Amino acid sequence: MKKMSKILCMLLSFAMLLSLAACGSSASTAAKGEANLAAAYDKYLAGFSTNGTNGTLTVALSPDFAPMEFYDVAKSGDAAIVGFDVLLANYLAQELDMNLVLKPMSFDACQAAVQTGNVDIAISGFSWTYERSQNYELSDWYVAGDNETEQSIICLKENEGKFTKPEDFVGAKIGYQGASLQQVLVEETFGEMDVDISNVFSDLGTAVEALKAKQIDFLAVAHGNGESIIASASDSIAFTGFDFEVDEIYKNNVCLLQKGNTELLEKVNAALAKALENDYYSGWYDACKVYAGVSTLDELGFDDEGNKITE
Repeated sequence: MKKMSKILCMLLSFAMLLSLAACGSSASTAAKGEANLAAAYDKYLAGFSTNGTNGTLTVALSPDFAPMEFYDVAKSGDAAIVGFDVLLANYLAQELDMNLVLKPMSFDACQAAVQTGNVDIAISGFSWTYERSQNYELSDWYVAGDNETEQSIICLKENEGKFTKPEDFVGAKIGYQGASLQQVLVEETFGEMDVDISNVFSDLGTAVEALKAKQIDFLAVAHGNGESIIASASDSIAFTGFDFEVDEIYKNNVCLLQKGNTELLEKVNAALAKALENDYYSGWYDACKVYAGVSTLDELGFDDEGNKITE
């Protein structure tokens, strides 16, 4: 077995902090032995600069999309909003020498807020779509593990593994979040079939409750988000066994900015390029999967000293 040191940006277990390098701030210092992951996350986040001299960066996000952004119910206020995109927002604010303000709202409201100029940017697990490219300035891609590369359909546990191809869904009701990549994929895959695809939800929490209440039969989700939903569903929800065919252009995330705001776009893209070069994304994503209860340290392939184990 070959061990490869992994750049992680927070605690991946109750026993260690794997924050060996990141973001050019005091967040880069390692500090093992934190009491728990949430405390280590807070400590890492506190390392970002909060004394920007270039004004305020107002960021819209929809905290119903673990591990990208979600609520830690043990916390309150803005501190309760955690996840990959929250780390990214803090990183961007620091790189741009700005003060961060988070604006939680529904997924579709995030997009509207950018268009109207009520926020500077939306960072909420957005995939590239043609429609978005026409209505927003889209940042360069950032990479969030398997959250966008795999797109799936979840169901009640009783139907686990029984629906593996499009024709298996004939006569069924499939739900999805409005203005999402999942809507695009559902319409492309099932639009010409005898499948009810009129079930649009403004937030995923409501959609999951509709699935549990059998108001819909299935729910289209990003795979990483589906894992989080399943992990918190007390063994009542599962994957159907069907995955969408996802074009390469959809497989990463973008930030949304108001059309014409090219000055901010250039600065955001420069910061994203730096994050990619320094491999921040993989560490953030792995850590947030553990924080969200989606994965364990062992499942992600780390040893007790924080090394990624590879063959």
